[in-house]
Formats: sequence, C-alpha cells, structure tokens
Amino acid sequence: MLQQNVSLLSYNTFGIDVKARWWLEVWTEETLVEFLADNNFHTLPPILTLGGGSNLLFVNDFEGLVLKNNILGKEVVAEDKTNVYLRVGGGENWHGLVEYCLGNNWGGIENLSLIPGCVGAAPIQNIGAYGVELKQVFHSLEAIHLQTANRHVFDHKACRFGYRDSVFKQEAKGLFFITHVTVKLSKYPVINASYGMVKAEL
Repeated sequence: MLQQNVSLLSYNTFGIDVKARWWLEVWTEETLVEFLADNNFHTLPPILTLGGGSNLLFVNDFEGLVLKNNILGKEVVAEDKTNVYLRVGGGENWHGLVEYCLGNNWGGIENLSLIPGCVGAAPIQNIGAYGVELKQVFHSLEAIHLQTANRHVFDHKACRFGYRDSVFKQEAKGLFFITHVTVKLSKYPVINASYGMVKAEL
C-alpha cells in the first residue's frame, strides 16, 4: 500500500532520520507492475529503490518515491551433476543467502559473506571480496523497467560487469527494479584461499 511521509530512520545503516514523501513496500513483482501501470510515478522522478540501505547517506528528506525491495524466496530452478542454479528474491539478505548456501554445501559465494545489503543490489555493484566477485557465479537476473513496467531478463553479457561496476551503474542507472537473481553454485565446493590476507591467516 502506498504511504506518505515515511521515516527512513530504520531503513539506512547510518540511521539518518529523514522521510520519504512516497513509500511502497514491494513484496511481489506483480504488485510493482500493477502499481506502475496504474500510477504516474514512473513518469515523475525521482524513484529510489531501497534494499538494505547500507550504501546510502541521506542528507535531506527524499521528495520522490521509495520502493522497498521485500521480494523473498529461494528456489532451485535447474541442476546438473555439478551445479545448482538458485533463483533468489531481490529482497533477501545477502549474508543470509551465503549462510543458506553453506548449509546446503553449495559453493561459490562463501568468500562474499558478511557483505551488507540485499540480493537485488549485488549485481548493481558486482560485489566482491577476498578474490571472488559476483560475476563469477552470476547466471541471470529479472528486473522491472520503472518507466514502462515491462519485465526484462539480463544475462551475464547484458549486465556488463566490471570492477564494482555494471550496466546498472551506467546507462541503466535508476531505470530497473531487480526482482530476482539466479546464481550458479557448485555441488563440489573448492575453497578459494588465494587472496593474500586469507592465505596468510590460514
């Protein structure tokens, strides 16, 4: 349900007490598509997609629409002898996903533990740590175009990953709401301990 003048105090890790003029919690992609189709917000910027709020520093109230990504869920959509393809809701906590994968003995993202934020933000930044980047396990993502309300699927090439970079930080910046991310994980994990600090600690 669309709300007005919502405090963002508990939605950003700096704990800045500012307000969003408009606020919508998105629990399903259908909700967002219907909302954009029936309202004028997609033609009236700014629109801010909010996940964990770990890389935002508010200095004033936000006078546009904040979309809070609350899309949850984890589903194995394909697998073979060596890999599992896991489709994850964009609102899932990233570190929670890492723990979930470790609990199922699926390898590939364990070096990315403790990175704050949500799954939907991971491809935007091409998050990385200790010698591993998301692009190494990324398969595809699903997103809603905020101006047309159309659904789009981005494969690895379309995301144009770079060092802490992607198409979503360049010409597609602010245009898409990422609903799901699918990662390719190994059933036979091989720990990457090549990073200097990790290697020294071990």
